Amino acid sequence: MKKIITTALLASSAFAATISVDPATTAQKVVGFGAGAAYYQSWITAMSSSLQKDFYDTAFTGLNLSLLRIGNWKQEDTTSIAADAAIVKAGKQRLGNHLKIEMSSWSAPGRLKPSGSVNGSDGHSKSDKSLKTSSNDPYGKYVYSEFAHWWKTSLQSYEQMGIIPDYISLQNEPDMEATYEETLFEPTETSEIAGYKQALQAVRDSVSSLANPPKILGPEPLGIGYNNFEKYAKALDNNNLDGYAYHLYHAGDGNDNSGTNYLNPENFRKAMTAIGKNYGSDAKPIIMTEFCTMENAVREQDMLGLAHIMQVGFTSGKLNAYIAWELFWGEQNGQLIGVCPGNGWSSCTEAKLYINPEYHAMRHYSKFVNPGWRVVSTTSDGKDLYAVAFRSADCDSISVIAINKGSAQNLSFSVNGYTPVSAVQSVESGDKSKAITAGSIIDAPAKSITTVVFTTSNTAALQCEDSPIEDPYIDPSKQIGDSLVIVNYADESSAAGWTSDKTLDAVTFETTALDGVSKYVKVPLANCAQDDCGYQHALFTIPDAAAVKDPLIKCKELVFTMRSIDTEDASVNIGGAGGSTWQNYQYGNTAPAGSWAEVSVPLDNEIDSTGAPFGSTQLSFNSDNAGIYIAKIVAKGCGTSSIKNIRTNFADRNNGEAMIFDLNGNLVWKGLKNNALNDNGTIKPKLHQGAYILKTKYNAQRVMKN
Repeated sequence: MKKIITTALLASSAFAATISVDPATTAQKVVGFGAGAAYYQSWITAMSSSLQKDFYDTAFTGLNLSLLRIGNWKQEDTTSIAADAAIVKAGKQRLGNHLKIEMSSWSAPGRLKPSGSVNGSDGHSKSDKSLKTSSNDPYGKYVYSEFAHWWKTSLQSYEQMGIIPDYISLQNEPDMEATYEETLFEPTETSEIAGYKQALQAVRDSVSSLANPPKILGPEPLGIGYNNFEKYAKALDNNNLDGYAYHLYHAGDGNDNSGTNYLNPENFRKAMTAIGKNYGSDAKPIIMTEFCTMENAVREQDMLGLAHIMQVGFTSGKLNAYIAWELFWGEQNGQLIGVCPGNGWSSCTEAKLYINPEYHAMRHYSKFVNPGWRVVSTTSDGKDLYAVAFRSADCDSISVIAINKGSAQNLSFSVNGYTPVSAVQSVESGDKSKAITAGSIIDAPAKSITTVVFTTSNTAALQCEDSPIEDPYIDPSKQIGDSLVIVNYADESSAAGWTSDKTLDAVTFETTALDGVSKYVKVPLANCAQDDCGYQHALFTIPDAAAVKDPLIKCKELVFTMRSIDTEDASVNIGGAGGSTWQNYQYGNTAPAGSWAEVSVPLDNEIDSTGAPFGSTQLSFNSDNAGIYIAKIVAKGCGTSSIKNIRTNFADRNNGEAMIFDLNGNLVWKGLKNNALNDNGTIKPKLHQGAYILKTKYNAQRVMKN
């Protein structure tokens, strides 16, 4: 009895507050929620395969991220971006085209700067840290054309590695004098420093000719205090920007302490309101692309800090998207996730992931709000209570995020015509992302975040939009283009993917330079007549075996950069394998002795006489010579004119893969299409009653579970 009385007294002592949502009053459209992967990428790829999987599941699936910010690190052609490619690939495998890529450059190449270095510490004056001057550049007094050409070739290099950014920012913090990678730009050029306005025009002109031109965000200054964002934005040709970007390292009104501002997010409201009033729209979104506390240690209170900053941004600031600085960071102190590969990596003594408080703040938004949703009008009357709500495009779902920074409160939700169906709560120094019972009244502990999802089937009175159905994910490295790099050993560190018949020696990864090629594989072959030895095969499994037929079906030929390992030319038979029996592509390909050669092998035989794909998942090599070196394998002739009619012949086959998503975008079932639907078009698997989205490789449709 004493325990019951105590609980009742505690409940009655909580403040009562009401959060009212008007589903009919909408504001800006959501582009997404995300975080940065700009440093420590090699720490991710150095982890064990099982820990990498845990990380990718936690970072991408767990957060339902819709934006990933990466850097443009191709200041030099020799820079490897293999780790970035692996991270992007893992994210896309889990989230498909739901996950968009935003790329910012930290510095122009050193050769384009007076200092000769990407690092600000190597410059003695501001002009040293900007672009070099030019007497003949068509855009102005600095080397804008070379800077723009570098951006274009960088994007081409990233595309070869399977990364096609949806958004780019030509310079991270152009107003920031840093010791690390940086390049200074004034809003428009001066006698000392290059102009952002002129550089933007040059980059826009250059990248617009790409097959997949990205949208350009800017000006991405250090902060929004002192009208700094406006100084840049007013100087620019608005037609050259597809959206606006800024950071929050100073807040306005002279407050430049990031750690303090995190705990007092109202410091941002005035400056964010001014920008939201004068800039941004659904056509030109406002995206906050980087911010963190700048503290050296993880703080529990920063969970509420981040949630509150985002509430200010999406209400007063009219933000369309928010990207936190660190999706991950080395050791324990990552903003969202700390990563430790294990012994030998800095102070990491144990291979481990650290899920930090801000992870859960981001998750309260990103997990329950999808791109294409809209901010809806929300008011609250609680003390130290801040709320924001989002409505799905087709109006059937609303997610409300309530940040209680004060004492315990009983929250009463008023969402006209909608029913609460699920709720999650995180408490400072307590449970995080904990599922709780959904209801119109919910207890919010002191210093907590609560997200409640509401649904309705009565949307007739609302101005709804079509739900944004994105195409099923296609690995960018498999997109139609003129060429596709299957493997380039200049970007690899092992002979992964190779196997050999037991009579052959193993394929090895080599680093002894041969005529300017420093990394390649050595592929031992029979070294005896095939009449005596039979066919002995070395097999290479093409990366992403599940989608392996795409490059072989789409493209006209494979080009192998190879040479003989012997003093005589090697005659090599090359074919396909893995899908069924060995398939000849071309007999007698010559790998010359003493020099590298590009050897072209047609892919005509990958389609059989009936028009169906042979189904190769591997490439096969055999020869009566000692073997070959291979430096690179590229598929060419992959333009649209080379696509074989096989695509239309099998356009919507019932045995194709299908996925079912709930209306929050969560994958709830995956299998073959003929196991997804009943004859009457309703859902066959055991799911809760209601509406879902069925996606196949070729279309998407709304379906019902009765």
